[in-house]
Amino acid sequence: MASKPNVARLFSCFATGTEVVDTVIEVSIAPGIPTFSVIGLCDSSIREAQGRLVSAFKSTGFTMPKGHITIGISPAYMRKTGTGFDLPMALGILFASGQLYLPQDARIYAEGELALNGEVKATPGACIRLKSVQKNPYLDYKIIPKSESASAGVAGFKGQSIDTLSELSEIFDGNQYKEAEFEFDLKDSNEDFLDISALKGQEKTKRALLISAAGFHNILLLGSPGSGKTMCGKILEGILPPLSRNELADVYSMNELVQGELSQLNYERPVRYVGPSITVGKLLGNAVNITPGEMALANHGILFADELPLYKQEVLDFLRGPLEERKVHLMKKGNLYSFDSSFIFLGTGNPCKCGLMYEAGSKCRCSEAEKIRYLSKISGPFLERIDIVSEMRSVKGEDLASIYIDKYKGESREYRKIVKRCWQTAHDRYGGDLLNGTFPEGDIRDSMRVTEKAVKFASELSEKGFFSARGFTRILRVARTIADINEAPDVTADEISEAAQFRMRGV
Repeated sequence: MASKPNVARLFSCFATGTEVVDTVIEVSIAPGIPTFSVIGLCDSSIREAQGRLVSAFKSTGFTMPKGHITIGISPAYMRKTGTGFDLPMALGILFASGQLYLPQDARIYAEGELALNGEVKATPGACIRLKSVQKNPYLDYKIIPKSESASAGVAGFKGQSIDTLSELSEIFDGNQYKEAEFEFDLKDSNEDFLDISALKGQEKTKRALLISAAGFHNILLLGSPGSGKTMCGKILEGILPPLSRNELADVYSMNELVQGELSQLNYERPVRYVGPSITVGKLLGNAVNITPGEMALANHGILFADELPLYKQEVLDFLRGPLEERKVHLMKKGNLYSFDSSFIFLGTGNPCKCGLMYEAGSKCRCSEAEKIRYLSKISGPFLERIDIVSEMRSVKGEDLASIYIDKYKGESREYRKIVKRCWQTAHDRYGGDLLNGTFPEGDIRDSMRVTEKAVKFASELSEKGFFSARGFTRILRVARTIADINEAPDVTADEISEAAQFRMRGV
């Protein structure tokens, strides 16, 4: 009669984009000729684990048992990749072979790659996985590599970390499992932002930046060379509130996928600068390695696109989808991977080829046909996704002088207080983390408390060609933000009128 195989069960997970899939690792050891097989639609990095396990066991005083070793990783219908399954597979073999004591009915989570000397190493994307694992209340043991401590701290994860495979004996045979919180190095935020007071003579743009920050609205600045368009990126960064704890974990997760584990971080919002040479691939990400691009790295922050009329048409057309959906998608072998990309899009550019169209005194050298041709590079459908447009003109001499003479540099701090108050108002109104610019499509009139008179006034403006039917809801969103800045409970015709001033006619 054949002997009953010894079976051990553990838990782990893997990430597909920002989605985490829980897995069950079952290890069976049956008598017979020594074999080693991993089943469950696993790639070569997982199937090659045998060599790493044999060497790691030998280096840390364990032995690879003889017999038929079968490892199943479920769900079997999903393709799995990565070396993070090394540690749970090793634990399963040690439990099933009796080399470690398996507590009865214990639910054990483990992840980590094994080096040949038995060291347990981190694997990419740890923060995304550990955020999900921490939400599972049924796990009794949670074991991760010590080199994932920073990721665990950001994720709010509680468990035990180990450096080498030999430490497992202390945890299970010595009953020394100690679940603890992990810490991370949070450096001081940089308060040396460019103050908005430097925008002398650009009162409309200052108001536009405030509205953009207060409602998380996309914004386009068109103006003369030297009018201050480029420095508006730094100014906008300085009036945004710091990242929340959950947002910090999201930002860390994206950067970790690209750079590996980060040693330091702070609560500053990300600002990603791109230029006319940017490609769709760099914006989207790497579909081969499933790593985020510039849009996902700008999540919760700013994507700053300078000299927008010089961009390739395919790039601007591609941006339309993510600006609307606030997500980017990668496709690999029939599988869809998604990354959050909720950011303020800040675009800048000249209004014409010479850049002087808005200057007084007929300084512009472009013909009407050239003006139309230049700005038509920014298509109407793309402009539909822009909530606020502001013109900028050259700074006057006395304003230039006051930038260096005026010592008051606290205006951005006052703007940030207003923005924080508006965000809190929006959170209270919508019952979550939504803002006016990120509120989902649908019937927003009741949600945003828009009066009937204001709706009728907005529809009249639409009929006169001030904006399209699609831009109708964007006017209401911006008007809601203006009302929040003014601390008004309802959106009235006054807020609609101001919001219309930041809309390009016909868009």
